[in-house]
Amino acid sequence: MLSKIYELLKYCYRDNGADEIPEIETQLFLIAVKSLLPYEDKIGCMFDITRYEKEIELFKYYKSGQDENLEYYLLNKKPSEKEDRLLEFKIIPIIIANTQWDNLIDEALKAAAFYSVNKNIILDTILISSAIDEYLSAADAGTDDINEITRERLINFSFKEFLTNNNIKTDKSSLIEFEKERVKMLSGDEVISDDLKNKFKSLHYIYSERKEDKSEISSETVLSNFSLYLSKLRKGIIDPEKLKIPQIDIPEFRQFLKYPAFSHPLLGRCKVLKRGEKEVILRNKSGLMKVNI
Repeated sequence: MLSKIYELLKYCYRDNGADEIPEIETQLFLIAVKSLLPYEDKIGCMFDITRYEKEIELFKYYKSGQDENLEYYLLNKKPSEKEDRLLEFKIIPIIIANTQWDNLIDEALKAAAFYSVNKNIILDTILISSAIDEYLSAADAGTDDINEITRERLINFSFKEFLTNNNIKTDKSSLIEFEKERVKMLSGDEVISDDLKNKFKSLHYIYSERKEDKSEISSETVLSNFSLYLSKLRKGIIDPEKLKIPQIDIPEFRQFLKYPAFSHPLLGRCKVLKRGEKEVILRNKSGLMKVNI
């Protein structure tokens, strides 16, 4: 299982070296991982929206790339209705950390809808989640098996119930457009089309790239460390109490930057490596960050 998780992550994300600033895809991965909190009364991990909102407000200072839907959220404090080119990078950790389908899809959709309520985003989340879930859960998950199980899950999904449960308001035309797109997907031989396999790295890996011979897992990279962490979350062997952040008002981030080293409630222990007129380079246990000031 650990090897499966690592190989998938290694294909989807760039495993930056110790002296490199992570790309935005990897940064979004790390933020999602930090926002996973094991349920106290059922199997799996919840996507902690409260924690994620705090992470995103902090992320605006050090993100190393552009995300149109992220910018929209920061400006409007609500999801957009646009496509999300970085969708899979935000939800993969949530999918890996959960083994029960109902919990998995609820939490993955919660994360996707944080950024966009576009009908294709919702449908793509279902397809990506189902494919990765079957890839990880089944010993010999063939593409035919993934297709049939995903088809059934797509049929059973209630868009109206999803909107109600998440207090999302939309007009009747959105429901009609969603159903049209779902019918279109279900009418083909495969619900996960070639276009989707080429669009999403995770799907391309599962359908085209995965091999029997697995590479050795390094013990010194960000992705190997987080692969092990996600594996433990998936097994339910991490105490949720250890992951909860203090319920305190966190000072303005720039206040922390005055010191050569500091401990931040979200970032942990940080050390200032370099100061410039417009930026500060920090290091914490996840790697380097370039903070715009």
